[in-house]
Amino acid sequence: MPYIFGYGSLIEQASRLRSTPSALYVLPARASGYARGWWARTGAIGFSTTFVGAIPEKSSSINGVIYSVNKEELDDTDERESGYTREDIASHLEILSGGTVPKGEIYIYLNKFAEGEREKSVPTPDFPIVQSYVDICLTGCLQIEKGFPDAAGFAAEFIETTQEWSKYWENDRIQPRRAPFTVPAAPQIDKLLATHLPKWFGDIQLAPGRWQ
Repeated sequence: MPYIFGYGSLIEQASRLRSTPSALYVLPARASGYARGWWARTGAIGFSTTFVGAIPEKSSSINGVIYSVNKEELDDTDERESGYTREDIASHLEILSGGTVPKGEIYIYLNKFAEGEREKSVPTPDFPIVQSYVDICLTGCLQIEKGFPDAAGFAAEFIETTQEWSKYWENDRIQPRRAPFTVPAAPQIDKLLATHLPKWFGDIQLAPGRWQ
């Protein structure tokens, strides 16, 4: 049975179930030899954002979750992630809590960049980081910490192992000044960001961002 390693929004349960309805059960994991960063874009016309992606990088590691999929679900994911390269990372994986590395292929979806292209794909005023996406990722990390006590610090690890945080970062929450009404984990998320990214956290602008 194949597995997928989710390292961004797929960590969060509701987001993951929208993509793969059977993916209720996960194991927290860490993949060595890969880097996560703000350099993935949708290619959409008009307003868009920069998401997290991943590339091979020997000196780095990233945390995420693994979940099983059937062949049809894997094919669907391949179609949805058509701009990515799928790679088996079973030999690079460490399970952080709840079990051991399962037998079978465990796939990560990697960004494909020509030389020098990744540097041009980091956040910009036209493709900023948006808080609504950060909230999904970190809500997922906090879900993991709640469900797997041995995975304490999972959210902090996500922040610290993600590259290319940027001043081009918009707070696009529906009620940004009363965030807990729409993002229940907002107080925890903001505390984590202020602790681990004090410079960038202080530069977040209410949407629409207006940078000099």
